[in-house]
Amino acid sequence: MLSKRYFSLFLILSLFAGPVAVHAQQDDKELFIVAQKAFEDGFYDVAIRYIDQLLAEFPSTEKRVQANLLLGQCYFFKKQYLKAYDVFEGLLQYSELKDATLFWIGETYLKGADYRQAEKHYRQLIDVYPDSVYTPQALYSLGWSYFEQQQYKKAQEYFLQLIQKFPTHQSSEDAAFKLGEAEFNLHSYESTIDYFRKYIIRFPQSTRLAEAYFFIGEAYYYMEDYLDAVTYYAKAAEKSYENRLTLMSKVSLGWSYLKLEKFLLAEKYFIEAFEFADEKNIMTDDIYLGQATLYSEMGDQRKALEAYTYLIQQFPDSARIAEARLGQANIYYLLHDYPKAILSYERLIENLSEQTEREDIIEKAYFGLAWAYLKAGDIDEAVANFEKIKNKTKSTTVKISALTQIGDAYQDMNELEKAVEIYDGILKEYPDSAYVDYVQYRQGVALLKMDEISAATLAFQNLKVHFPESRYLNDIKYYLAVAYFKKQDWAAAREQIMLFLDTLSESSEFHAEAYYILGLSHFHLGDYRKAISVFESILADYPEQKAIGRNAEFHIAKSYYKMNSPEEAIERMKTIITKYAASEIARDALIWLGDYYLQAANYDEAIKYYENCIEVFPDNDQIDTVYYELSQAYRAKDDLEKAVSVLDNIDRERNRELYAKAKLLAAEIFSQKLEPEAAVETYQKIISSSPDFRRDAYVKLAEVYLKNQNYKDAVAIYKKALKAEAKYSDIKDAEIQFLLADAYELWNKEDTAIEEYLKIPYLYSKNTDWVIKSYLRIARIFENQENWPEAKKVYEKIIPYKTDQAKFARERLEWIQAHVSN
Repeated sequence: MLSKRYFSLFLILSLFAGPVAVHAQQDDKELFIVAQKAFEDGFYDVAIRYIDQLLAEFPSTEKRVQANLLLGQCYFFKKQYLKAYDVFEGLLQYSELKDATLFWIGETYLKGADYRQAEKHYRQLIDVYPDSVYTPQALYSLGWSYFEQQQYKKAQEYFLQLIQKFPTHQSSEDAAFKLGEAEFNLHSYESTIDYFRKYIIRFPQSTRLAEAYFFIGEAYYYMEDYLDAVTYYAKAAEKSYENRLTLMSKVSLGWSYLKLEKFLLAEKYFIEAFEFADEKNIMTDDIYLGQATLYSEMGDQRKALEAYTYLIQQFPDSARIAEARLGQANIYYLLHDYPKAILSYERLIENLSEQTEREDIIEKAYFGLAWAYLKAGDIDEAVANFEKIKNKTKSTTVKISALTQIGDAYQDMNELEKAVEIYDGILKEYPDSAYVDYVQYRQGVALLKMDEISAATLAFQNLKVHFPESRYLNDIKYYLAVAYFKKQDWAAAREQIMLFLDTLSESSEFHAEAYYILGLSHFHLGDYRKAISVFESILADYPEQKAIGRNAEFHIAKSYYKMNSPEEAIERMKTIITKYAASEIARDALIWLGDYYLQAANYDEAIKYYENCIEVFPDNDQIDTVYYELSQAYRAKDDLEKAVSVLDNIDRERNRELYAKAKLLAAEIFSQKLEPEAAVETYQKIISSSPDFRRDAYVKLAEVYLKNQNYKDAVAIYKKALKAEAKYSDIKDAEIQFLLADAYELWNKEDTAIEEYLKIPYLYSKNTDWVIKSYLRIARIFENQENWPEAKKVYEKIIPYKTDQAKFARERLEWIQAHVSN
């Protein structure tokens, strides 16, 4: 559809399309009228084809100038400005509609950002045709041209001329608004407030009053007068009928209260803004940056993370994207989600690699990346990034901390010799560091894991002599037991952990962990009764250790199964699922039950537990295995359709080996199924022998061709069906026309499909259902082409019908507005 700015100019042009004098010109008149209508509806491609047909068939038509001017406007609104320019330039030789031609050439140059040429043609129009209906708009466009070039003072001159010379012109109101905008962009905030207050008084019925209030609020905000800003933001929110402005006003209220340190009020308005944005399907980066800032101030990192993440995903070109990415990565790190932290840091570094002015953020990102890699266990990457940090930072403490964490990372990855080497280097280079006792302790643990008992003992003795108050002395025995446990030397682990427990003080933080290691050692040694006894003691004595307690209950159940008590194990697993719903241990219990019942050939029960697991834990790291086992259960039940559909959920990138197994399984299942065949002989006989049913037979025959992707024959048959008499057929012309258009669409002839769909509202306008369906199909084509402006125009034509589809059309319009940049 035409914008408000140009609509009146189109009406002016249409006045020249008067009645044709002779009957011989009736056809060119009809073509011009149809072209005008298609143009008015915004179907510019269709209009262009009609105009080309008009000029080709009637080269001497008296509407040639009008038609070419309309053609140029079609290209203009299609944003094909070079083609538009060529058409308009060719019209300068004619005196007819010369003022319109000058105006549209100016507009074309303006769109191409050739401001000098645009201004030249606007001025020629104003000088030569001062009384033209295009002159007020040319003045406005001149002001707009300077506004676009950020020459706000010059822009104000032309906006003022328009207001003074044409005070009643519809563009005068917009010009008055632009005066205030120009002052705002010049950072003249007091003048901004004055201009918009005058605007509100002069245009009390304006549809832009809410915007005026908002600009006043913005001016007060930048003047750090947050209380007055709140007043005008609230007025903007109250007056606004435009969703995005309402949202911006609510967000700005949140920011203002945040600046006033009224956190509860700030949270209230950010939540309101979020709910409003969610309801209306519109987005703005300010709301999520505001929420992230607020929740960070309040210490709620998970909520801050949600806001940062949404901002990054939905606003990749935001001016605040660097801060948002760094904030997101830091929060992932604080939440111990190191893979996501790494990904976030790396993306940030890549995006800022050539922006030297953001060195502070780049350095922080490298530092965070190194720590994240350390925690994630990727030593090579960690070392590489720590080296970069070491070369950048001036803090000795940070350097030592980084090196210490490198040693710990090597130890965690069982690269013990490298860990010891790092620790030795720190002790030699920084003997007076506050980290020395920790480094000495970690060195001893590493040596112990290497079975260097003498060296480990020496390290621990040095720690005791030089740091008698070190808090790490009591942990030596515990880590010795842990080392054996990780090596799966269950007997040695059990022995060492019992020694540790004998000397452990009641206040030690390792109490529960030590007993858990003891219980697991019993379990893996096959001493299930002792394992149960230890796990039950953990539940009784350490109720505050929730994670360890859940794992203890799980292993009690597994112990009973190992003791040939499956009924007891099953009941305990079911209790875990109920008691710890939505927890990782509940997921493990669901999988265990699914596996148990699958092995027991109780496929219905297996399916129940696998599907429950998928429903409750759709993103868990074992999800692909669950899908695979679920498919096995369905296959065992001979439910082959579900068996295949379940396998489609297995993600190739997550689990390539299992993905390959799934493909093999699917192939086996497919080999058990048959493919249907189709034939056309029956319909051909009906067409030949039963003319009363010929129309239906044609349609059915076309469907057969479509199924075989024989689109050419399908189209030909639908055309025959359209010409066939209806007789006893209930298939209306509109329906066949729709099927014909659909066939062209399937044939990937989208332009032809659009033309055929448009014949339904133009030729069969009383068939409302098919008219709406045709518009929906046209809109879908435009959406698939990402031709959002055309799609919007089509959806706008559906809304007046007030049907169920109108609701869908409105939702799609809101989605396009929210997700597609203009």
